[in-house]
Amino acid sequence: MALVADRLTPALGAELTGFDPHSTFDTEEIDELHAQLMEHHVLFIRDCDLAPVKMAELGAALGTLGARHHSYVTHPDSDDVVILEWKGDDLPDAAEWHSDMTYRDTPPFASILKAVIVPPAGGDTLWASMFSVYDSLPSGMKDDLAGLEAVHDMGAFRTPAYRGGGNSGILDAYSSAGTAVHPMVAHHPISGRPYLNVSESFTRFVIGLSAPEAGRLLTELFDRINRPEHHVRLRWKPNTLALWDNRGTQHYAVVDYLPHLRQLHRVAVVHDARESR
Repeated sequence: MALVADRLTPALGAELTGFDPHSTFDTEEIDELHAQLMEHHVLFIRDCDLAPVKMAELGAALGTLGARHHSYVTHPDSDDVVILEWKGDDLPDAAEWHSDMTYRDTPPFASILKAVIVPPAGGDTLWASMFSVYDSLPSGMKDDLAGLEAVHDMGAFRTPAYRGGGNSGILDAYSSAGTAVHPMVAHHPISGRPYLNVSESFTRFVIGLSAPEAGRLLTELFDRINRPEHHVRLRWKPNTLALWDNRGTQHYAVVDYLPHLRQLHRVAVVHDARESR
């Protein structure tokens, strides 16, 4: 593959051309794709008719699969591909800024998402650079955040858990999804760049602070994530593929298309095979 990236915003994002969805995904090709991902953090590939089995192959070429979501159904052609589908009155659960599955000790390193059915208008997804957000913080706030840790849990996934099983349903969901404590400022394992590691979707409490103190601090950080200078926005078309590094980015799926159908396929890659090179 001879990949060419067209940068979309100063913060993050590039449209990628030259990707062959029928490739065997050999080491040299995936090294090139990985290098583009490390530079741009999120890549968009148009007209990429990647079958579910090939999506799983691409994910396996990038690293280790296995971080399947606790509540989504999987594709009949591959257990490593989950189906994300909403229509009618079924409100999506991704209309909040988040990095995928940070309520786990080891969240996925990357996600691969392909549009299958898109609404006639709307249904865009935005990504935010947590490197850019961190860089924008005043030096005093950076000092305040150094060494702080925060609790992440399943957030709004409590709702279907409770409606399906009451209090015991929530406990079962916690057991399945998990909860984890992560540093509020993390460092990318390859570039070493610091990034803000909290999200409005999953971050619930700051270790060592009172609840009011934690709430005020998190609210200020969430407000900063919402600033558009940190964002890139994708308008989906059928067979558009998005690939992003879950370390240092967050995303937000806009809910403005219901009752129309929106269906996407996703593969989560747990470990980065090139991290230890």
